[in-house]
Amino acid sequence: VNPWLPTQVLGCRLWARAGFYQAGGAFGFRDQLQDAMSLVQHAPERLAAQLRLHASRQFEPGDVQHWWHEPTGAGVRTHFADDRLWLALALALYTERTGDMALADEQVPFLQGQPVPEGAEDIYETPSSTDTTASLYEHAARAIDISLPVGAHGLPLFGTGDWNDGMNRVGAEGRGESVWMGFFLCAVIDALHPLAVARGDDGRAEHWRQARRALATALDAQAWDGDWYCRGWFDDGSVLGTHRASECRIDLIVQAWAVLTGAARQDRAVQALDSAWRELHDRDANLLRLLWPPLKDHQPPAGYIQAYPGGVRENGGQYNHAAVWALMASARLGQAERAWAAFTAISPAHRATSGATYGLEPFAVAGDIETAAPHAGRGGWSWYTGAAGWLLRAAVESLCGVRLGGGRLIVQPCLPLHWPQAQVTLRVDGRQVEVLVQRVRAGSAPPAGYQRLAMGNTLALADLGNLAGQSG
Repeated sequence: VNPWLPTQVLGCRLWARAGFYQAGGAFGFRDQLQDAMSLVQHAPERLAAQLRLHASRQFEPGDVQHWWHEPTGAGVRTHFADDRLWLALALALYTERTGDMALADEQVPFLQGQPVPEGAEDIYETPSSTDTTASLYEHAARAIDISLPVGAHGLPLFGTGDWNDGMNRVGAEGRGESVWMGFFLCAVIDALHPLAVARGDDGRAEHWRQARRALATALDAQAWDGDWYCRGWFDDGSVLGTHRASECRIDLIVQAWAVLTGAARQDRAVQALDSAWRELHDRDANLLRLLWPPLKDHQPPAGYIQAYPGGVRENGGQYNHAAVWALMASARLGQAERAWAAFTAISPAHRATSGATYGLEPFAVAGDIETAAPHAGRGGWSWYTGAAGWLLRAAVESLCGVRLGGGRLIVQPCLPLHWPQAQVTLRVDGRQVEVLVQRVRAGSAPPAGYQRLAMGNTLALADLGNLAGQSG
């Protein structure tokens, strides 16, 4: 975890923005925001800088460039549904973890350019900056506002991709809906709503609250497929990700986010994640597929994802970005062995023990791992992957269970059963704080020099000394 994952995030993802499989150098709107989010406890100034930059790549209506190149800013304006929302989620994370409310007041210009032509998926251009500016909070709020329109089932529009770029035809005509976007938008509203209230933006806060309630109702009434949540609906109204299908019966990220957001009924969220592990986990190879069965002849076509062979990348491969979310969801439910299985399925150090099969570096997370014979277990896209940052967060925040928030230290570990303890070093206000997460017997004394903080409890940062976190 340390130093390899921070090195991959900082050196490859934020500085170079390039790897062996993608040497482009572009900024991705959702990509580098998520990378910087993973450093919020290591280097919050990195996240602050990224927020300023990405807010400046937003058009006045609230949509954003999907990617762009410096120094000209040339890039693509698209109908991707999720890009802009990462700005709101990242700002909420920054303010919650650091307590710095001033960043949200900083003034940032917008972009002005040509709209995406009717019938097209994107437009490549070099937009210019506006003379007018708005607070970084207003930029984040507009990202939510433009994402609130819903389709026939009451759920957000799929656009030409939600998180899965390869599903670019599901909602290309503007009517398809994304169940994952429903859960994700709930999470984003939950995250930014407190900041709206704190700033006195009461009308908008109430509008978001009502929209969030309607989304949760629609997810429960429309998206439940019996054992799991479906993936969405095509423009023609046909369903994607249903048990009745022969291709893409179940998709991992929807089930994971049903747990992570808290927007689903608890019993259904648990059942959905159980179904994902049952349907998508290859126990023998310890691979966790993104979806299954792979898409091949599906009509209507989901998009360019169907050009990938089955078991490769998004088309049924283990897409590590999504597998980390399954790890975090499992840890959220206290499912330690599942969380550890997901960690070892992703970890290059563990995968490289079968080096002849895996074929990649043991020190850099891969973007994907193939899941189908004859190449099951073979690593794919190396180095340049957002999975590195998410795995860093999962190791610290989900397995070790240590994070900062609201001016407090929070300890909620999910240690694998064979781990007696874990140690996390935090830097808080210039001080180094050692957090020892340890399994202990009731009534036993903490190690010398440590205070005890029981699992699930919090402690004000002002009271921090050395702490021993108790894991049950």
